[in-house]
Amino acid sequence: MEGGAFFQGKEPGPISDPVSHYAPKLNLLERRARDFLQARDHGGPRTPLTQADLAALRAIRNRAVMLAALSGTISGILIGGTEVYLRLVVLNGDESRSLIDDPWLWAAFYAGVGVLTVIEIAFLYWNALRAITRIGGVVGVSMKSGSGSNLLATGLARSALEMPNPQTEIYGIDPYALMPRWRLLIQNLLYKAKVGATSFVLRILLRRIFARAVLRGYIPLLAIPLYAIWNAVITWRVMREARLRALAPFAVDQIVRRIETALPDPSQNVRCTLLHGAGEIVRRGSDAHPSYVLLLSHLLDVLGFKEEEIDVDWERTRREFQALPQDARRQIARILAMCALVAGRPRSAQRELVAELHEMANLELPAKALAQMHGRMIDGQPFAPGDDDDPARLHGSGTSVIDPPPA
Repeated sequence: MEGGAFFQGKEPGPISDPVSHYAPKLNLLERRARDFLQARDHGGPRTPLTQADLAALRAIRNRAVMLAALSGTISGILIGGTEVYLRLVVLNGDESRSLIDDPWLWAAFYAGVGVLTVIEIAFLYWNALRAITRIGGVVGVSMKSGSGSNLLATGLARSALEMPNPQTEIYGIDPYALMPRWRLLIQNLLYKAKVGATSFVLRILLRRIFARAVLRGYIPLLAIPLYAIWNAVITWRVMREARLRALAPFAVDQIVRRIETALPDPSQNVRCTLLHGAGEIVRRGSDAHPSYVLLLSHLLDVLGFKEEEIDVDWERTRREFQALPQDARRQIARILAMCALVAGRPRSAQRELVAELHEMANLELPAKALAQMHGRMIDGQPFAPGDDDDPARLHGSGTSVIDPPPA
């Protein structure tokens, strides 16, 4: 393979800020959320997490989830209680009356529901953002200084707002190329439906179950647990994703150190194979995750490439991989196993790729190996595979991938 053979022909130049490949154009809400995180940033040196750190992270998550559930309960009581009062007291329980019969009454009610919903959503955003700043403090990441800090702040802000990752290319790679269009469409529709559709379906079911008019009048109150549970589940997911994104620089640090120690003077074939293997990991991930952007930006840097448009050709890369010396194949297989974990639990297509690489490198890959590596990574611990890995060597002193260099 000749140097740069897989790049799309752009002129070499300096590596740009990674955030430009993830979300170059932020809306007002995203900018405000990012500014909130950066204004309250108190990141510090990144070290493996202790048991006390892990306990602190659980406490932050649990507090955020409980506050979200409480907000849902209060919202449900106010909305449901008002609707019950209107139906049973103001309208005397007359189920035959429709919205058309009392338009001003219901217009005022739904206007109030809209205002209350906006307040609730604003609180949930604030609750998530505040928790994320505390997660950043425990993990020890900087969101306002150093290369990649804007990407980290933007990715965390979008997770707090529960916004899906942009459906865009990253470094020339289309992460959605292998995802069927119908699946992508359904994924978008489900995201947009969310709690509104769930609440609507629940109310229909409740009305069928409780057929008597006297019971139907209290149905709005029966939906109160739905609001609490829904808010709690969503916030729990946000906290899980925020923790993963906050730990991504820690994971990328280890991958970079692994390359520098295991492949100190790689050939051009090794460099291209490693980069395009990572590109195939991204393609099979079916998600333009900010952790992939961070990973590729630093692989380009550590491997000495300046081109930023990567044209992945896995069939060609596989042949090049098979032609490499066995030791190089083994190191690349282990490094790419780490790359498959930076955005969370690997998908089945990614697991298949990692297993294929290990087989071609004559390495064993226990069925639970990736899950164990993922567990160590999400706990902020060294997660490199192989018995010959020295955690101290892989997480020694040095400059972080997002922290500014020492003066």
